[in-house]
Amino acid sequence: MNLNERAITKLVGVFTLILGLAVIFFYIKSGYKSFGLYLIPIVFVIVSLSIILKENVTRWLNEKRAEKPRRSISQFSFLGFFILPLSIFSIIGFFLLFFAIKLKWDVGLLGWITVSTFAFFPLVLIYSLIFGFPISKKRQKQIEERQNKLFADDKGMTIEMPLFDKNCFINWQSIEAISYYNYIINSDFTEHYEGYKLYLNAVPIYTKYEKQFWLNRLFPKDSQSKIIDINNETKSFGEIPKIVEKYLNAKVGIEVKDLMKNTLISSETYIRKNKISTVEKWKPSNGRDEEVVFDKFNRSIDKIRKSYY
Repeated sequence: MNLNERAITKLVGVFTLILGLAVIFFYIKSGYKSFGLYLIPIVFVIVSLSIILKENVTRWLNEKRAEKPRRSISQFSFLGFFILPLSIFSIIGFFLLFFAIKLKWDVGLLGWITVSTFAFFPLVLIYSLIFGFPISKKRQKQIEERQNKLFADDKGMTIEMPLFDKNCFINWQSIEAISYYNYIINSDFTEHYEGYKLYLNAVPIYTKYEKQFWLNRLFPKDSQSKIIDINNETKSFGEIPKIVEKYLNAKVGIEVKDLMKNTLISSETYIRKNKISTVEKWKPSNGRDEEVVFDKFNRSIDKIRKSYY
């Protein structure tokens, strides 16, 4: 099914959902009590929801089976802290909406908007938490344009920071040590952190853009920290070992590990339509890992930390 067919299918599902809900609300407002009258519009609503959510549910189930997200939430915490409270709020909202229509409450326009929001907005949040909303190519491009960018020359290393409308310049002579970190924190959320820390003997030089967002003009002060963190979301992040070897004459021998794949729990192979696919379930690592990439004084990571913290 191509994109146009998917869009048309979902559009049909949305119109069917609107039609079914409109008929149900009309019957409620008119005071009809026969369940037979409500049966057809209820079927319309169920069918339309299956059309709209089919692709998302399938994708979500496949992702759950694969167990490959960078950031995962334990099912109990996700259900207990997010889905259940939002579902309760939505149910209360629909009860209020039902009685408001059935008993013909005089709540005014603002009241109807409030009750409807109380009923439908939690459902929107639940949908976004489970399935997420698609991002357009234009929006994706804007997000990528606001990512930090890294490049280097004979003078030093520059980090472009479009989100804050400024550049951060680091002179090669100011870099005393560089460490690489790669670790996971497990709690209600599983967060994976990877990046480099630059330990400097002087505060880097910040250069602001001529045109700045009003929030950046409102908070113009630059960080005075001598520790610069470059995470793996920075463009050209993978080039850092080559940059260090070229400009600092240091041999970089770090081992990049995927800590989300520490212990293989199970592996299942499926055959469908002459295609073979393997689904693996992995247990993330619980360790914290940080190692020295470069240091002028050949210190251990603990001694470097003591000098800066």
